[in-house]
Formats: sequence, structure tokens, C-alpha cells
Amino acid sequence: MDNNQKSINELLPPELLQAILLRVPAKHLLPLRFVSKLWLSLISDPTFVELHIHHTSAFTAPSYFFTQKDQPVGSVDLHALFLGGATLGTSIEKFSLPFRRKKNTLSNLLVLGSCRGFVLLHHYEPYYIILWNPVTQSHKNISYYNVIGEKNYWYNLNAHIMGYTNNSFLQGIGYDASNDDYLIVIAFKRNQPHCFSLRTNSWTKIDVAPRTPLITQEFKHEGLFFNGAIHWLSYRRNNQDILIFDVTKRRFSKIPLPEQRLRWWSSELVILGGFLALNVFNYGDDKRTQIWVLKEYKVPSSWTLLYEIPHHCVHSLFLSNYSDFIVLDRANNNFAKYNLEGERLQCFKYLDYGFLPLEYNSTVYTPSLATLPSCDKKKRKNEDIKFVKDDWNHKEVKQGT
Repeated sequence: MDNNQKSINELLPPELLQAILLRVPAKHLLPLRFVSKLWLSLISDPTFVELHIHHTSAFTAPSYFFTQKDQPVGSVDLHALFLGGATLGTSIEKFSLPFRRKKNTLSNLLVLGSCRGFVLLHHYEPYYIILWNPVTQSHKNISYYNVIGEKNYWYNLNAHIMGYTNNSFLQGIGYDASNDDYLIVIAFKRNQPHCFSLRTNSWTKIDVAPRTPLITQEFKHEGLFFNGAIHWLSYRRNNQDILIFDVTKRRFSKIPLPEQRLRWWSSELVILGGFLALNVFNYGDDKRTQIWVLKEYKVPSSWTLLYEIPHHCVHSLFLSNYSDFIVLDRANNNFAKYNLEGERLQCFKYLDYGFLPLEYNSTVYTPSLATLPSCDKKKRKNEDIKFVKDDWNHKEVKQGT
């Protein structure tokens, strides 16, 4: 190299280099670690990883993760598709699963949500949960046979064999920032709910107040993580609450739905523009979709109607610049962008690419460089999951698989 030529590390101050790299998608940052020792150190630094997660969540459209029977799992890069000029074909990225599977068994996978770049998968036969970051390949397999008991195990296995999705359980993933810990919550009807801590590698029971069983059949089993809590929405029209679990306090509570929601048949929770939002569908004659936004968290009077479009079966995915929103339109089999007046601006037919998005095999997630936290105690293999019977008493009583 000519003595007069300077490397990029010399030309760019560290602060500017970091600002640039924060805007690079997570999947492209991994190979950039090999540019130099400085870049490796910067991109691998936990502080940078945390900053990148917050920047991506705030300013970048998420990806749409999906599983398909007899096909690899994958994701659609919504930012590249709608803001980067890509086609649907070039914006699809396929991943290899982090575990061995038998042929034709992808239909055994349920997608139960996402958190900070991790997706939560549920696998039948045997019963276990998989927490997986498709970008970094960081993952953990967690058995919960000891938590649900033999009766629930066989009941749910038979339900799956009969070909229908069982709604008698709740599951969700959340991040406890105070302890740098991921918590997985599982609750079955008539069973006390439990949560699994990645940091302690153990299951513990959750106190429910008042001490009555959670009516899990009233709630969709996929949890939505937002504002330090996991949220579940009811299937039933007469249930006027959102069930939430605070991952730091480890307690359940509820948030009232807007009163107007009672006129609608079906709905789902989403995150739009940094707010908790309710996607409501009307299957009546007018077939409309409304989005209600909770402008002030846990304040029922702050529910606000954001937009309304003359279509049904539309799942909102991302709000861009508070003027345009990206949706998955299951009625018309496409990904589409609308403005707040309900006018469609762009659309991409997904059936042309051979997959059919359904609620139980897809989720919105934000790709990240996050890895799983190390256990506080001696590391165990994935199958050696500690089961704790006593509430909040981290005393090892039994080893389960």
C-alpha cells in the first residue's frame, strides 16, 4: 500500500464507522466481521449489538418469517421488497433448521412468536420448544414434558395427530432487560403456568392472582412481546381484555380492548409505529379492516382508530413514516402497501412463489445479531433442562429431558 493511502479505519473515526454499521442489515454484518480486527471487535461488542437491535426495530421494516410443509423455512425481507426495489423472489431468504428432522415433518412446527431476532418454534413428537436466531444460528431446544404432565402431553399429541391445532395452551417469548434474560411462558388449562429462564436454565411456576386457572381456550396461543410484556388476544367476542405477562415482575394482568371491538368477528395484535395495535376484521357485508392503536400503554381511553380499508383478512406488518403501511392481505394473496386513506400503492402476489402464509406458521420478526445469554450456573447440554417445582425457589429438585 502507498504510504499516502490510508485505510478506511484511519479515514473514518470510530463513532462514524459505528453510525454507518448500525444501518447495515444484520445478515450483512456477519461477513463484515472479517474485514479487520477492529470491525470484528466493534460488530461483536454487546453494546453495538444492543444498539443495532434498537436502531433496526425503530427505523427498518421487519421480516416475515414462515414455515412451509416439505419446504425449508424462510423469511421475506419487507424492507428490501418495499423500500429497496427488490422483487418478492429476491427478497425471500431460506434457512437451514438448527436441528435434524425427518422427511415431511415441517408440518409439525408451529411458530409461536418472536423477540429481538429470535423466533419461537413449537415441535410435536417429542414435545419441545426451539428458540432460534436464524441469522446467528444461536438456538436452544427446551423440553416441557415435565411441565405439562403426561395427561396434557397425550391429549395434545392426539389432537395434533387428528389434524387440528390445539388452542388449550398459551406460549410466548419475552426479554427481561433487567437481567439480560429471555423468558418462555407456557400455560395449559387447569395447570399452573410456568416460565423458563434461559439464564438459569430452569422452569419455575408462576403465581396467578386471583388463584384460578387461566382460561387458555379463550386466548390465541401465540404471544406478542411488547413494552416488556407478552400479550395474548382472545378468540371470543365477549372477552373484552388482552391478557399480558410482565417478564420482569413475572405477573399476569389485563388490558381492556376498545368497546367498539365488540361489533367485530375476529382480530389480532400487532405493533405499529412503536404502539400496541389491534387489527380487526369484519366478515359482514361491508368486509372492512380497522386498526386501533393504544396511544398510551394500559390506558383504555387512548385507543384510537388509525385507519380503515375496504378489505378483510388483512394483517398489518409495518407502519412506514406514519403515512403508509405494509400488510399481508390473505384475501387477495399478496403483500401490499397502503396509504392511510386505504389506497393500495404496491402489491406482490405470494402464491406465485409457492407458499401460503397462515397464522400458525408465520410471524413478523426483526433480524438481529443477538445470541443467547450464558447460564449463571455450569452450562448444560440442550436436553438437560432443570425443572424447579417451588415458586421462585431456585433449588434443584429434578433433572428432566
